[in-house]
Amino acid sequence: MKNLIRKLTGPLLAAAMFAGLAGCSHGPIDRNMSLMLGQSLRAGQTSTSTIAVDLVGVNATDYQRWRNYSMTAYFSAGDLLRAGADKITLNFTPGSTATIEFSKNNPMWKKWRADGDSYLFVLAQLPGIRQDMPGTQDPRRLILPLKKSRWPDSANPIRIMIKNSGVVCQTPPKSKS
Repeated sequence: MKNLIRKLTGPLLAAAMFAGLAGCSHGPIDRNMSLMLGQSLRAGQTSTSTIAVDLVGVNATDYQRWRNYSMTAYFSAGDLLRAGADKITLNFTPGSTATIEFSKNNPMWKKWRADGDSYLFVLAQLPGIRQDMPGTQDPRRLILPLKKSRWPDSANPIRIMIKNSGVVCQTPPKSKS
């Protein structure tokens, strides 16, 4: 019996260690995000209204729905998808700061992790853009992977720029391996 326990303990311990290491590199990201308004949208330039930016965690099952959903409908009053989303809404109001920090310690990260979300949709209500397009062809929608292995430099925040021409990730993730 002792020999059987010894024979099983080594492989089980190795498997547990491997699973732990894999979880470190393939789990959800744990980075701060910095969202900034581009110069043309800052107070005193062209924008006189609030610019809403939603951060939405999306799982693989709902990915296509969110990817193809009309951004015009999403930001319309009473939209059910937006109302029911597990999201954080960041509002850039006229005269406010041009940068909003989204902390890696925000409880919404835990919620997205618990829900198995593997994508972060950054959706911006930009003035003047009305033509709906699928995926990232719509400049109001940015789709980011949430796998930690795609974001190797955890010391620096993910920088997102909100411009009048669209949402841009200034610290793009690594390509898929």
